[in-house]
Amino acid sequence: MRYSKEHKTQAKAAILRQASRSLKENGFRGIGVDALAASAEVTSGALYSNFENKEALLEEVVAAQLGIEFAGVAEAEPSERRHQLGEVIRLYLSDQHRENPADGCVMPSLSSDVARAGASVREAYRGRMADLVAILAPVLRGTPEEQVGQAWVMIASIVGAVTIARALPAGDHACAVLDATLATVMATIAGER
Repeated sequence: MRYSKEHKTQAKAAILRQASRSLKENGFRGIGVDALAASAEVTSGALYSNFENKEALLEEVVAAQLGIEFAGVAEAEPSERRHQLGEVIRLYLSDQHRENPADGCVMPSLSSDVARAGASVREAYRGRMADLVAILAPVLRGTPEEQVGQAWVMIASIVGAVTIARALPAGDHACAVLDATLATVMATIAGER
């Protein structure tokens, strides 16, 4: 039986969605193709018919998901963007995000895997990071160069905070990392830093 192009597109999106959860939860090296396929409730053959290999899947996860948490900032009215960014940052630096990597951002979960991947994966990552900086920079205060610098610092701070908080046992230290980073980033958004 031949499937329509629409069915194939929907199937690929479903595989991408579920496999990305597994990759973020286990890391690129922590899960094999068979387990990725099983998590998406397809065969390994179906996974390979949609993605050339496991690294191609990683590339598509990065291309599809890196920075999506910040899409609402770009879509908000200009007068509401600073407030929207603050709301996104609060959710990003929350215990919920720390405790649920499968449902969270690609950056704290997969950046180290991207660093070890091939050029096309790293290029997809670079492109999506540039898009994210382009969303964040205009919301921040200062000259265009200062805004870009602040955007990079903000991204590095929040990603680093979530990564460190996940590595710590749940409790006071993990919360302290998130809370301290939240206070600093919110001050930057308010133009106090």
